Amino acid sequence: MRKKEKFIPSEEQMALWPDVSGNDLNGLGETKVRRPSPIYWQTPDLTPFGPLMQFFVDHAPRDEDLYKTQMETDRIRETIVEPISDEKVEKTSTEWTKLIKEVGVKSGAVAIGITKMRPEWVIDTFEVPYETVITIGVAMDFENLKTAPEVPSAIEVIKKYGEAHLVSHAIANYIHEQGWNAISYGGSNNVPILLIPPAIESGLGELGKHGSLINRENGSVMRLGALVTDMPLNYDSLDVFGVDDFCLNCKACEKACPPEAIQSDKKMVRGVEKWYVDFDKCLPYFNENTGCGICLAVCPWSHPGVPQNLVKKIAKKKALK
Repeated sequence: MRKKEKFIPSEEQMALWPDVSGNDLNGLGETKVRRPSPIYWQTPDLTPFGPLMQFFVDHAPRDEDLYKTQMETDRIRETIVEPISDEKVEKTSTEWTKLIKEVGVKSGAVAIGITKMRPEWVIDTFEVPYETVITIGVAMDFENLKTAPEVPSAIEVIKKYGEAHLVSHAIANYIHEQGWNAISYGGSNNVPILLIPPAIESGLGELGKHGSLINRENGSVMRLGALVTDMPLNYDSLDVFGVDDFCLNCKACEKACPPEAIQSDKKMVRGVEKWYVDFDKCLPYFNENTGCGICLAVCPWSHPGVPQNLVKKIAKKKALK
């Protein structure tokens, strides 16, 4: 376990902090379900935390590899999906589902899930025109991730967001070729929907105490992307394999978090009881360290080969009970 040093945010950053709490914007303590409000990585004028987003950019290390990776991811993100074909191909939802997942895997996804869009997943300043959401996961390199919060970890995150955009664009292009509608959102910068809830609902994993998805094959080392479509597809089901009880007893990310943003128990957030990371504590550290990822780096599920063994142990323990 790495040594945790007490973190005190800079006066320069805190001078930019708005009068509103990020936790309040997120709906911490609210008992009614509602759509989320824009808070970070949206268009700056949509959120009171816009100046903090600029602080993050201004204080990023002047590292050549980091810069090149960001430019390449920006280039991928701005790639235009091909127009929709005038000829609509008709197949069954089962046939389309198989083909869509094949395209995703060939394009670099390690996990793909499909489910029905829910209004409470759409940020309240946006509208999503199609009711089916496809969530994809791309695998991160643990050796790079474990350097968090150093530059190699930041490079890995940015690179994988680029790969998530590549996959969602590839699937959207395929759907357009078949004459159906699709919008590729990728996985970063101004995405109009939450990514983790549809990922969970479509069987990509469970929510961990660190606030990120835990997948049964790839653990915590995945980045997500998404697209929406009107193509008829079969919806996937939840995949519950014991993360909830595991996280309840595990303290790894909770103890390692420098700003102590990770909670020991679940919180009510916009009508849903779930694991929640304190935004007002997390963001200042995140901003002054080119992102973070320490919680993912120390998560037992992140180590190569470990997730599969943990799934087996949890299942065996459950069977004995």
